[in-house]
Amino acid sequence: MRYLDRPEQDSSGPAVTALRRSWFEQLQCAPRGLLLGTLAGIAAYLLAMHFTSGNRPEQFLICGFMLVLLAWSDATRRFFTGVLPLFLFGVIYDLTHLTEPLVAGLQLPVHVAEPYHFDQAIFGSPAAAGRLTPNEFFAIHHWPAVDFVTGLAYIVFIYWAVAFAIFLAVRRGPEARRLLMRFGWTFLFLNLAGFATYYVYPAAPPWYVTQYGLGPVNYAAQASAAAAARWDALTGIPYFVSFYGRSADVFGAIPSLHVAYPLMVFLYGRAFRKRWLDVVSFGFFLLVCFSAVYLQHHYMLDVLLGVTYTLAAYGVERAISRRWAAGTSSP
Repeated sequence: MRYLDRPEQDSSGPAVTALRRSWFEQLQCAPRGLLLGTLAGIAAYLLAMHFTSGNRPEQFLICGFMLVLLAWSDATRRFFTGVLPLFLFGVIYDLTHLTEPLVAGLQLPVHVAEPYHFDQAIFGSPAAAGRLTPNEFFAIHHWPAVDFVTGLAYIVFIYWAVAFAIFLAVRRGPEARRLLMRFGWTFLFLNLAGFATYYVYPAAPPWYVTQYGLGPVNYAAQASAAAAARWDALTGIPYFVSFYGRSADVFGAIPSLHVAYPLMVFLYGRAFRKRWLDVVSFGFFLLVCFSAVYLQHHYMLDVLLGVTYTLAAYGVERAISRRWAAGTSSP
Protein backbone atom coordinates (compact mmCIF):
# COMPACT_ATOMS: atom_id res chain seq x y z
CA MET A 1 0.00 0.00 0.00
CA ARG A 2 2.90 2.34 -0.71
CA TYR A 3 0.86 4.54 -2.97
CA LEU A 4 -0.92 5.91 0.11
CA ASP A 5 2.31 7.61 1.11
CA ARG A 6 2.74 9.38 -2.25
CA PRO A 7 1.83 13.06 -2.48
CA GLU A 8 -1.54 13.77 -4.09
CA GLN A 9 -1.25 14.64 -7.78
CA ASP A 10 -3.60 16.31 -10.23
CA SER A 11 -5.21 13.37 -12.02
CA SER A 12 -6.11 15.60 -14.94
CA GLY A 13 -2.50 15.75 -16.12
CA PRO A 14 -0.19 18.66 -16.90
CA ALA A 15 -1.67 19.26 -20.36
CA VAL A 16 -5.19 19.75 -18.99
CA THR A 17 -3.88 21.88 -16.14
CA ALA A 18 -2.05 24.11 -18.62
CA LEU A 19 -5.19 24.34 -20.74
CA ARG A 20 -7.22 25.40 -17.70
CA ARG A 21 -4.62 27.97 -16.77
CA SER A 22 -4.54 29.25 -20.34
CA TRP A 23 -8.34 29.46 -20.48
CA PHE A 24 -8.43 31.42 -17.21
CA GLU A 25 -5.79 33.80 -18.51
CA GLN A 26 -7.73 34.23 -21.74
CA LEU A 27 -10.87 34.96 -19.75
CA GLN A 28 -9.01 37.73 -17.96
CA CYS A 29 -7.93 39.11 -21.35
CA ALA A 30 -11.53 39.51 -22.52
CA PRO A 31 -12.58 43.18 -22.61
CA ARG A 32 -14.33 43.81 -19.30
CA GLY A 33 -17.18 45.81 -20.82
CA LEU A 34 -17.86 43.20 -23.51
CA LEU A 35 -17.73 40.36 -20.97
CA LEU A 36 -19.98 42.02 -18.41
CA GLY A 37 -22.40 43.26 -21.06
CA THR A 38 -22.68 39.79 -22.57
CA LEU A 39 -23.22 38.16 -19.17
CA ALA A 40 -25.86 40.73 -18.23
CA GLY A 41 -27.62 40.35 -21.59
CA ILE A 42 -27.66 36.55 -21.40
CA ALA A 43 -28.94 36.59 -17.82
CA ALA A 44 -31.72 39.06 -18.69
CA TYR A 45 -32.74 37.04 -21.75
CA LEU A 46 -32.84 33.68 -19.97
CA LEU A 47 -34.73 35.13 -17.01
CA ALA A 48 -37.26 36.86 -19.26
CA MET A 49 -37.94 33.62 -21.10
CA HIS A 50 -38.02 31.61 -17.86
CA PHE A 51 -40.76 33.75 -16.32
CA THR A 52 -42.84 33.96 -19.49
CA SER A 53 -42.86 31.22 -22.12
CA GLY A 54 -40.24 29.06 -20.40
CA ASN A 55 -36.69 28.09 -21.30
CA ARG A 56 -35.75 25.60 -23.99
CA PRO A 57 -32.53 23.54 -24.13
CA GLU A 58 -31.30 25.29 -27.29
CA GLN A 59 -31.37 28.63 -25.48
CA PHE A 60 -28.84 27.42 -22.91
CA LEU A 61 -26.78 25.75 -25.65
CA ILE A 62 -26.50 28.92 -27.72
CA CYS A 63 -25.79 31.14 -24.70
CA GLY A 64 -23.12 28.72 -23.50
CA PHE A 65 -21.56 28.70 -26.96
CA MET A 66 -21.46 32.51 -26.92
CA LEU A 67 -19.63 32.52 -23.59
CA VAL A 68 -17.10 29.94 -24.78
CA LEU A 69 -16.36 32.02 -27.87
CA LEU A 70 -16.01 35.14 -25.77
CA ALA A 71 -13.67 33.61 -23.19
CA TRP A 72 -11.63 31.02 -25.07
CA SER A 73 -9.06 32.99 -27.08
CA ASP A 74 -8.41 36.18 -29.03
CA ALA A 75 -9.36 34.38 -32.24
CA THR A 76 -12.71 33.17 -30.89
CA ARG A 77 -13.42 36.62 -29.48
CA ARG A 78 -12.91 38.11 -32.93
CA PHE A 79 -15.33 35.51 -34.29
CA PHE A 80 -17.80 36.34 -31.50
CA THR A 81 -17.73 40.09 -32.12
CA GLY A 82 -18.06 39.46 -35.86
CA VAL A 83 -21.21 37.36 -35.59
CA LEU A 84 -22.63 39.20 -32.56
CA PRO A 85 -25.38 40.87 -34.65
CA LEU A 86 -26.64 37.41 -35.64
CA PHE A 87 -26.72 36.30 -32.00
CA LEU A 88 -28.63 39.47 -31.12
CA PHE A 89 -31.07 38.79 -33.96
CA GLY A 90 -31.78 35.32 -32.57
CA VAL A 91 -32.37 36.69 -29.09
CA ILE A 92 -34.63 39.49 -30.32
CA TYR A 93 -36.64 37.13 -32.51
CA ASP A 94 -37.16 34.82 -29.55
CA LEU A 95 -38.30 37.76 -27.43
CA THR A 96 -40.97 38.63 -30.00
CA HIS A 97 -42.91 35.74 -28.49
CA LEU A 98 -43.47 38.13 -25.57
CA THR A 99 -44.59 41.09 -27.67
CA GLU A 100 -46.73 39.32 -30.29
CA PRO A 101 -49.73 39.02 -27.91
CA LEU A 102 -49.89 42.83 -28.01
CA VAL A 103 -51.50 42.59 -31.45
CA ALA A 104 -54.46 40.69 -30.00
CA GLY A 105 -54.36 42.29 -26.56
CA LEU A 106 -54.50 45.83 -27.90
CA GLN A 107 -56.79 44.80 -30.78
CA LEU A 108 -54.44 46.42 -33.29
CA PRO A 109 -56.04 46.79 -36.73
CA VAL A 110 -54.82 43.86 -38.81
CA HIS A 111 -54.77 44.50 -42.54
CA VAL A 112 -56.36 41.50 -44.22
CA ALA A 113 -58.11 42.77 -47.35
CA GLU A 114 -55.68 45.47 -48.56
CA PRO A 115 -52.73 43.19 -49.46
CA TYR A 116 -55.10 40.67 -51.02
CA HIS A 117 -56.85 43.23 -53.21
CA PHE A 118 -53.51 44.81 -54.20
CA ASP A 119 -52.20 41.51 -55.54
CA GLN A 120 -55.54 40.72 -57.15
CA ALA A 121 -55.59 44.05 -59.00
CA ILE A 122 -51.92 44.26 -60.00
CA PHE A 123 -50.80 40.65 -60.38
CA GLY A 124 -54.11 38.77 -60.67
CA SER A 125 -54.90 36.39 -63.49
CA PRO A 126 -58.38 36.03 -65.05
CA ALA A 127 -60.44 32.99 -64.15
CA ALA A 128 -64.06 31.87 -64.37
CA ALA A 129 -64.72 32.92 -60.78
CA GLY A 130 -62.92 36.26 -61.15
CA ARG A 131 -59.32 37.37 -60.88
CA LEU A 132 -57.04 35.03 -58.95
CA THR A 133 -54.12 36.28 -56.93
CA PRO A 134 -50.82 34.46 -57.63
CA ASN A 135 -51.30 32.64 -54.32
CA GLU A 136 -54.74 31.42 -55.37
CA PHE A 137 -53.39 30.33 -58.74
CA PHE A 138 -50.65 28.23 -57.10
CA ALA A 139 -53.11 26.83 -54.58
CA ILE A 140 -54.84 25.25 -57.58
CA HIS A 141 -51.75 24.51 -59.69
CA HIS A 142 -48.90 22.92 -57.78
CA TRP A 143 -46.51 20.04 -58.40
CA PRO A 144 -44.53 17.70 -56.08
CA ALA A 145 -41.14 18.55 -57.64
CA VAL A 146 -41.79 22.27 -57.16
CA ASP A 147 -43.08 21.62 -53.63
CA PHE A 148 -39.78 19.94 -52.83
CA VAL A 149 -37.52 22.63 -54.31
CA THR A 150 -39.44 25.57 -52.85
CA GLY A 151 -39.68 23.91 -49.45
CA LEU A 152 -35.95 23.30 -49.48
CA ALA A 153 -35.33 26.94 -50.36
CA TYR A 154 -37.57 27.99 -47.47
CA ILE A 155 -35.45 25.90 -45.12
CA VAL A 156 -32.09 27.11 -46.42
CA PHE A 157 -32.80 30.87 -46.67
CA ILE A 158 -31.79 31.74 -43.08
CA TYR A 159 -28.80 29.37 -43.05
CA TRP A 160 -27.66 30.98 -46.30
CA ALA A 161 -27.20 34.31 -44.52
CA VAL A 162 -25.65 32.70 -41.42
CA ALA A 163 -23.21 30.68 -43.55
CA PHE A 164 -22.17 33.85 -45.38
CA ALA A 165 -21.49 35.62 -42.08
CA ILE A 166 -19.47 32.67 -40.75
CA PHE A 167 -17.52 32.53 -44.01
CA LEU A 168 -16.55 36.18 -43.52
CA ALA A 169 -15.77 35.61 -39.84
CA VAL A 170 -13.23 32.86 -40.49
CA ARG A 171 -11.49 34.70 -43.31
CA ARG A 172 -8.37 36.60 -42.42
CA GLY A 173 -7.69 40.19 -43.20
CA PRO A 174 -9.21 43.58 -42.38
CA GLU A 175 -11.34 43.68 -45.54
CA ALA A 176 -13.25 40.54 -44.54
CA ARG A 177 -13.76 41.90 -41.01
CA ARG A 178 -15.06 45.21 -42.33
CA LEU A 179 -17.42 43.45 -44.74
CA LEU A 180 -18.67 41.23 -41.90
CA MET A 181 -19.30 44.25 -39.70
CA ARG A 182 -21.22 45.98 -42.48
CA PHE A 183 -23.23 42.87 -43.32
CA GLY A 184 -23.93 41.86 -39.71
CA TRP A 185 -25.16 45.17 -38.37
CA THR A 186 -27.20 45.91 -41.50
CA PHE A 187 -28.76 42.45 -41.12
CA LEU A 188 -29.70 43.22 -37.52
CA PHE A 189 -31.18 46.66 -38.15
CA LEU A 190 -33.06 45.42 -41.21
CA ASN A 191 -34.71 42.81 -39.02
CA LEU A 192 -35.52 45.38 -36.35
CA ALA A 193 -37.21 47.54 -38.99
CA GLY A 194 -39.17 44.53 -40.18
CA PHE A 195 -40.22 43.53 -36.66
CA ALA A 196 -41.31 47.10 -35.92
CA THR A 197 -43.46 47.11 -39.07
CA TYR A 198 -45.25 43.99 -37.83
CA TYR A 199 -46.75 46.13 -35.05
CA VAL A 200 -47.16 49.40 -36.95
CA TYR A 201 -48.85 47.67 -39.89
CA PRO A 202 -49.82 44.11 -38.93
CA ALA A 203 -50.81 42.25 -42.08
CA ALA A 204 -52.34 38.83 -42.63
CA PRO A 205 -50.56 36.37 -44.95
CA PRO A 206 -52.33 34.63 -47.86
CA TRP A 207 -52.89 31.38 -45.96
CA TYR A 208 -54.87 33.33 -43.35
CA VAL A 209 -57.33 34.51 -46.02
CA THR A 210 -57.66 30.94 -47.27
CA GLN A 211 -58.52 29.70 -43.79
CA TYR A 212 -60.50 32.61 -42.32
CA GLY A 213 -61.54 34.79 -45.25
CA LEU A 214 -61.58 38.59 -45.47
CA GLY A 215 -64.02 39.10 -42.61
CA PRO A 216 -63.38 40.22 -39.03
CA VAL A 217 -59.89 39.43 -37.76
CA ASN A 218 -59.43 36.22 -35.83
CA TYR A 219 -56.85 37.25 -33.25
CA ALA A 220 -56.69 33.69 -31.96
CA ALA A 221 -55.34 32.37 -35.28
CA GLN A 222 -52.21 30.26 -34.95
CA ALA A 223 -49.26 30.31 -37.32
CA SER A 224 -49.53 27.82 -40.16
CA ALA A 225 -47.06 25.99 -42.38
CA ALA A 226 -49.55 26.63 -45.22
CA ALA A 227 -48.52 24.95 -48.48
CA ALA A 228 -45.10 24.17 -47.03
CA ALA A 229 -46.87 21.31 -45.25
CA ARG A 230 -46.78 19.57 -48.63
CA TRP A 231 -42.99 19.38 -48.25
CA ASP A 232 -43.44 17.68 -44.87
CA ALA A 233 -45.86 15.17 -46.40
CA LEU A 234 -43.57 14.60 -49.37
CA THR A 235 -40.41 13.95 -47.33
CA GLY A 236 -41.92 12.51 -44.15
CA ILE A 237 -40.02 15.16 -42.14
CA PRO A 238 -42.32 17.42 -40.05
CA TYR A 239 -40.00 20.43 -40.36
CA PHE A 240 -42.46 23.17 -41.27
CA VAL A 241 -45.24 22.00 -38.97
CA SER A 242 -42.76 22.07 -36.08
CA PHE A 243 -41.11 25.34 -37.10
CA TYR A 244 -44.29 27.34 -37.63
CA GLY A 245 -45.82 25.76 -34.56
CA ARG A 246 -43.37 27.95 -32.60
CA SER A 247 -43.68 31.03 -34.81
CA ALA A 248 -44.62 34.28 -33.10
CA ASP A 249 -45.47 36.59 -36.02
CA VAL A 250 -48.85 35.42 -37.29
CA PHE A 251 -49.63 38.88 -38.69
CA GLY A 252 -46.09 39.71 -39.78
CA ALA A 253 -46.41 39.26 -43.53
CA ILE A 254 -45.18 42.76 -44.42
CA PRO A 255 -42.33 43.02 -45.23
CA SER A 256 -41.12 39.59 -46.30
CA LEU A 257 -37.83 39.04 -44.51
CA HIS A 258 -37.56 35.67 -46.22
CA VAL A 259 -36.54 37.41 -49.43
CA ALA A 260 -34.41 39.98 -47.60
CA TYR A 261 -31.75 37.55 -46.39
CA PRO A 262 -30.68 36.07 -49.75
CA LEU A 263 -30.81 39.54 -51.30
CA MET A 264 -28.43 40.79 -48.62
CA VAL A 265 -26.02 37.94 -49.34
CA PHE A 266 -26.10 38.86 -53.03
CA LEU A 267 -25.50 42.57 -52.36
CA TYR A 268 -22.58 42.07 -49.99
CA GLY A 269 -21.22 39.05 -51.83
CA ARG A 270 -20.54 41.25 -54.86
CA ALA A 271 -17.49 42.54 -52.98
CA PHE A 272 -15.69 39.30 -53.92
CA ARG A 273 -16.16 40.01 -57.64
CA LYS A 274 -16.90 36.34 -58.35
CA ARG A 275 -19.34 36.01 -61.21
CA TRP A 276 -20.36 32.47 -60.23
CA LEU A 277 -21.13 33.64 -56.69
CA ASP A 278 -23.24 36.53 -57.98
CA VAL A 279 -25.19 34.21 -60.28
CA VAL A 280 -25.81 31.62 -57.55
CA SER A 281 -26.74 34.24 -54.94
CA PHE A 282 -29.12 36.11 -57.20
CA GLY A 283 -30.65 32.88 -58.49
CA PHE A 284 -31.30 31.72 -54.94
CA PHE A 285 -32.85 35.10 -54.11
CA LEU A 286 -35.28 34.72 -57.03
CA LEU A 287 -36.10 31.17 -55.94
CA VAL A 288 -36.95 32.34 -52.41
CA CYS A 289 -39.14 35.11 -53.86
CA PHE A 290 -41.07 32.56 -55.89
CA SER A 291 -41.21 30.13 -52.94
CA ALA A 292 -42.70 32.77 -50.64
CA VAL A 293 -45.65 33.23 -53.01
CA TYR A 294 -45.95 29.60 -54.14
CA LEU A 295 -46.07 28.30 -50.56
CA GLN A 296 -48.83 30.80 -49.61
CA HIS A 297 -46.71 32.65 -47.05
CA HIS A 298 -46.48 36.02 -48.77
CA TYR A 299 -48.21 38.18 -51.34
CA MET A 300 -46.25 39.77 -54.17
CA LEU A 301 -46.70 43.03 -52.25
CA ASP A 302 -44.87 41.54 -49.26
CA VAL A 303 -42.01 40.42 -51.50
CA LEU A 304 -41.68 43.84 -53.13
CA LEU A 305 -41.63 45.56 -49.75
CA GLY A 306 -39.06 43.06 -48.47
CA VAL A 307 -36.84 43.99 -51.42
CA THR A 308 -37.47 47.69 -50.77
CA TYR A 309 -36.53 47.41 -47.10
CA THR A 310 -33.34 45.54 -48.00
CA LEU A 311 -32.24 48.02 -50.64
CA ALA A 312 -32.99 50.90 -48.28
CA ALA A 313 -30.97 49.32 -45.45
CA TYR A 314 -28.09 48.58 -47.82
CA GLY A 315 -28.18 52.13 -49.19
CA VAL A 316 -28.14 53.68 -45.72
CA GLU A 317 -25.22 51.47 -44.69
CA ARG A 318 -23.23 52.38 -47.80
CA ALA A 319 -23.84 56.10 -47.21
CA ILE A 320 -22.73 55.82 -43.58
CA SER A 321 -19.66 53.76 -44.52
CA ARG A 322 -18.61 56.24 -47.20
CA ARG A 323 -19.01 59.17 -44.83
CA TRP A 324 -17.06 57.32 -42.15
CA ALA A 325 -14.27 56.48 -44.60
CA ALA A 326 -14.11 60.08 -45.81
CA GLY A 327 -13.93 61.33 -42.20
CA THR A 328 -11.12 58.99 -41.20
CA SER A 329 -9.06 59.65 -44.34
CA SER A 330 -9.25 63.45 -44.12
CA PRO A 331 -6.31 65.18 -42.39
